[in-house]
Amino acid sequence: MRKRTILLALLASLVVFGALYGMAASLGGITSDSVGADSTVVASCDTDGVTAAYVTAWDATDKRYEITSTTVGGVADTCDGRTMSVSLTDSTGAQIGTGSLVIPTSGATSFSVTMSTPPSAKLTEGIHILIA
Repeated sequence: MRKRTILLALLASLVVFGALYGMAASLGGITSDSVGADSTVVASCDTDGVTAAYVTAWDATDKRYEITSTTVGGVADTCDGRTMSVSLTDSTGAQIGTGSLVIPTSGATSFSVTMSTPPSAKLTEGIHILIA
């Protein structure tokens, strides 16, 4: 009886592990050909995505570090002339900062997007980039 209980517990564990592994695998690597619970850039002009980095500065008035701009890199030349919008969100997904720029036709692939109202760096949890 004890062997049977151990075998059933092992089998149940394998089934649960397999199900969780399958769900986790479906979340990563979002592309224009897939859907999942991730946030990534999928632009018709840039199929391999972009990189993003925050630029922070101390605000003596608010006594906090704020994100003053976001550097977006790896932008394809085919996106020249389009508008890039950056939205920063907090842990609830609420938008707390935005910025945008028209991508120049300079041949550059990295751009600094200034936040119109710099959000708290501490509260910033997510970034959403749209090239339209």
